[in-house]
Amino acid sequence: MRVLSGPRGWRTVGLSLGLAAILAACSSTTAPSHPSGGGVVTFAEEAGTPPTYILPLMSAADESNANLYQFTNQMFLPLYWFGDHGEPVLNQQLSLAHPPVFSDNNTVATVTLKHWVWSNGKPVTARDVIFWMNLLAAVTDPRAPAIGSSTSPGPGWFAAVPGGFPENLVSYQQTGTYTVVFRMNASYNPTWFLYNELSQISPLPQAAWDRLSSGGAVGNYDTAAQTRVALPNTSPTEYVPGNPGTATSGALGVAQFLNSQALSLSTYASNPLWQVVDGPFHLTQFTSDGFVKMVPNRAYSGSPKPRISAFELEPFTSDSAEFDALRSGSLSIGYIPPQDYSQKAQLEKQQGYSFSPWYEFQTWYGAYNFTNPTVGPILSQLYFRQAFQSLLDQPQYIKEFDAGIGSINQGPVPTYPPGNPDESPLEKGKQIYPFDPTKAVRLLRDNGWTVIPGGTSYCSSTGVGAGHCGSGVRQGQKAQLTMLYLTGSVEATEQMEALQSALRKYAGIDMTLTQQPFADVISTMDNNCTFKTPCPSWQLANWNFGWSYSPDYFPTGGEIFATGAASNGGDYSNPTNDANIRATHTALTRAAELQALFRYEDFLAVQLPAFWLPNIPFQFTMYKSNLHGVVPQDVFDIIYPQEMYFS
Repeated sequence: MRVLSGPRGWRTVGLSLGLAAILAACSSTTAPSHPSGGGVVTFAEEAGTPPTYILPLMSAADESNANLYQFTNQMFLPLYWFGDHGEPVLNQQLSLAHPPVFSDNNTVATVTLKHWVWSNGKPVTARDVIFWMNLLAAVTDPRAPAIGSSTSPGPGWFAAVPGGFPENLVSYQQTGTYTVVFRMNASYNPTWFLYNELSQISPLPQAAWDRLSSGGAVGNYDTAAQTRVALPNTSPTEYVPGNPGTATSGALGVAQFLNSQALSLSTYASNPLWQVVDGPFHLTQFTSDGFVKMVPNRAYSGSPKPRISAFELEPFTSDSAEFDALRSGSLSIGYIPPQDYSQKAQLEKQQGYSFSPWYEFQTWYGAYNFTNPTVGPILSQLYFRQAFQSLLDQPQYIKEFDAGIGSINQGPVPTYPPGNPDESPLEKGKQIYPFDPTKAVRLLRDNGWTVIPGGTSYCSSTGVGAGHCGSGVRQGQKAQLTMLYLTGSVEATEQMEALQSALRKYAGIDMTLTQQPFADVISTMDNNCTFKTPCPSWQLANWNFGWSYSPDYFPTGGEIFATGAASNGGDYSNPTNDANIRATHTALTRAAELQALFRYEDFLAVQLPAFWLPNIPFQFTMYKSNLHGVVPQDVFDIIYPQEMYFS
C-alpha cells in the first residue's frame, strides 16, 4: 500500500525554492499588527468576462476561469484544492479530503473526507462525493444524448476526455460515512491520478440537490433505475461506470434539473439550491450584467474564516471602463490594461494602490478549427500552420502590447514558474518558430501556393505530396481566413491587427477579424464540433486568455489536445499525440514521467495544434495598499477573499 503523503512529492521543494524569491519581489506589503474586521472588497472582473454559470458541473461552452475560480468555488469547494500561496501544488489545508491512499499496484485509491459541514449544518460526506460521481458518469456517458440536443442530459463536463475520468474507473464505492474507494482499470501514475482525475470531483449537497423538480421531494434519484452489476472483484453495491448493465436515467434527470436551474441567472440569489454551500461565502446578489455580491458563510469549516463583510465582483464591458474605475479609486482590486501601464506610479501615489503582476500556471494559444468545411483542410496542413506561426511576432507583441512583460511561448507546458521542471529543454531553448516572413513564403510556395504579398494568395497545385497544397485543399482556393476574438480588450485587438497586417503584407493571407463577447467566443468554439459534425461558424479563435491547468493540474494536456476531449475546441486529432498523452498517465517513476512529458510537449511544440501566443501575466493587478491577503496571487487564477482584510 502506498500513501501519497505530500503535495506532488519531488516537485514541491524545487518549486518552493524557485518561487520564494519571486513572491517576495511581487509582494510590496507586510501584514499589519492591527488588522480590522469588516469592509467590502470590490474585485474587477476582466472586461467582457462576467460569471455566467453557477453549477460546478459545467460544459465546455460554460467553462471559464470567471465561472470556476472567481465565482463558483467561493461557494462550492472541490474535493481537492490546488494552489497554495502562489505555488502549483496540492493545498492540503483547504482540501475537503486527506491525500488519497494508493494500493494494489496503484489500481485502488482510497479517499477519506475531513469532517466539514454544509451551510445548513449537514456534514459533507462520502454520499455527496458519490452524488457528484453519479452525475458525472451520467453526463459523460457516450450513450447519452448529445449535449445541446433537445434531449440533453444536462450540463455536460468540460474536462471530459474519451477513456478518461470516470471511464477509467472499474468502480467507485462508499465504504463508510467519510470514505470512498476508487478502483481503476490499470495502474496509473499517482501524481497524475490525483492532480488530473480526483481533482475533477466537487462534492455536491445530495440531501438538498438530489431532486427532479423545484417542487419535488429530495430523494436518491441519482441512483434510481441503475442496475447494480457485480463484476469480478467488486461488490454488488458498487456503481460500475460505462457498463451496459448500469443505466443512469435517474442521474440524467437530476443533472437536467440542476442545469435548468443554472441557466436561470436571474434567480441565482433567490434560488434556495444555491444557498446550500460549503465554501467561505454565499450569494446575496447577482445581476444580469455580472455584478455579484457574496457575504461570509458563517458555517464555513475552513481556516481562516472570512473577516470582510462582503465580497463583490464588478463587471466591465471594456478595459477602458475598468481603468476609469481604478483611477477613481473605487476598486479594492483591479488591473492596469497593458496600454496604460505607464500610469502605474501615478495610481500608487494618488490612489494608494500596490502593484503585482498576476502570473499563472498556463499556456497561451489560439485555436484552429480543423473541422471547418471551408478552411479545415488548409489548417490541417502542417506547413501552413508553420507559415502562420512564422508570421506571429511574439517578441513584438510582448514589447508593444504587453508593456514588455512576458515570455516566448513554444508549446503546451507553462513557462511559469521560471525553471519549471516539467518544461522540456526544447521548449526552454531557442525559439522554434521565430518571426520569419521569408520562411513563411517559402513554405507556401514549396507546397503549391501562388503567393501574392499584399494581395490574396491561392492554391495553384492541388493534390497530395511534395509541391502540392495537400488533401482537401481545392484548386484555386484562396488563403482567406476569419479570426474570432473577444471584445473589450485593446491588447487583443492590437495583437490581432498586427497579425492580420503581417499575414497579408508578407504572405498574401487575407484574415478578417470579428469580435464577440468572451462567453460567446467560448460557446461558439465549444459547439460539439467533430469531423462528422463540423462547425462552419468559426475558423480561428483567440479568447485572449491562456489555458490555466485546472482541473488538470499536471500539464499533460489531455483535456485540451487529446482526440475528442471536451475542451479541445478545434478538434485537433493526432494518434501519436494521443499515445504520448497516455504515456504520461502510466509512468510510475519520476524519470519515466519526465521522459513521457517531454516527448508529449516536444511533439506538439513542432506540430502546432494551435497557434502559440506569448505567455503574459493574466493581468497587472493593482490593489489597495491597506488590503492584505491579496498577494501572492494564485497561479491557477483562484481568488481568496476569505484571507483578505483591511488595516
